Amino acid sequence: MKKLYLSPDKKFLGICGGIADYLNVDPTLIRIAVVCLALITAILPVTIAYVVLGLVFPAAPDDYVPCTSAKKLTKGSDKKLAGVCSGLANYFGIDPTIVRLVFALFTLFIGYGVMTYIVCLIMMPSDPVQVVTDNKYEN
Repeated sequence: MKKLYLSPDKKFLGICGGIADYLNVDPTLIRIAVVCLALITAILPVTIAYVVLGLVFPAAPDDYVPCTSAKKLTKGSDKKLAGVCSGLANYFGIDPTIVRLVFALFTLFIGYGVMTYIVCLIMMPSDPVQVVTDNKYEN
């Protein structure tokens, strides 16, 4: 049976890493969700819940081996703006146009599309393969 632990590979308390490990997803995805939820709820409720979870989650034992997701969430190469939508589409295995449409609908009807895009832009790492090919000089 899988158990939920604080992640030894942590950015702050290890909660997002622990949840990501339990769900077998990239921790960046969980971190983006937590930051967006914090911004939507005026930060305080999520901050309190985060601290409480930090006290409730047990620490990982010394022999704990975290599951590593084969998929990594990175900015994509099919860029229209910054590669966020294509990176999310690559991670979930869907067409980037669908992700772009979801961001547009979130912006128009809910108002959080631009904020979510900016959070993703800041938190998503660039694809190392893409960075190498973008920096090549062509003759």
